[in-house]
Amino acid sequence: MMKVRRQWIPYIYNDVLTQYSDMVQNDFYADLRDSDTYESSFGKDIGFEIRTHKQNIYYALYDIDGNGTMELIIAGEEKGVSNPSFSPWNYDLYGYDGTNVVHIFPEMDFGYRTNFSLYDNGVIEVFYSSSAAESGVDFYKLSTDGFTPELIDSFTAAAHLEGDEPVFTYSQSGNEITEEKYNAHIQGYYANALLGLDWIQIQ
Repeated sequence: MMKVRRQWIPYIYNDVLTQYSDMVQNDFYADLRDSDTYESSFGKDIGFEIRTHKQNIYYALYDIDGNGTMELIIAGEEKGVSNPSFSPWNYDLYGYDGTNVVHIFPEMDFGYRTNFSLYDNGVIEVFYSSSAAESGVDFYKLSTDGFTPELIDSFTAAAHLEGDEPVFTYSQSGNEITEEKYNAHIQGYYANALLGLDWIQIQ
């Protein structure tokens, strides 16, 4: 049985949370890692990245776009951080299309090189790093259907070597900008960071 506080769980997410609970209770199916049944042991709604190593798993509910339907956020305990309410590592985000639970970002894996954050004005930030020389920050809002992400802003920082010195190029939505504008625009989003989500451990 899933040991989570059910008064916090809208019925639409019960199945997803049960899949995560089964994974946790079965030690991430570590004993099946070399078997043919390993991948199929995980629930269909569990993202790939979160399966890679055993960790404490948490969920929170939050109405990102203010339409009255809570979104489900799944996070792992960031390495070296003992208080998940302070700095969780977000792994997956789910919404509801009126009939089924859906992944907000179905084509993305949120793990070692990608993470998402939430803002209290309905903005979802996706940070990614494709290499040590390039990183990006995309900002989304949910469309009027309540579950489709729409890109509203995009920033990249890329480095190349000139001699032995790295030189960075910054861009916004494909147009080159100065480092000062890059930092100022991103900090403008960070001012609305969402704090104080009620993280509940899945057991």
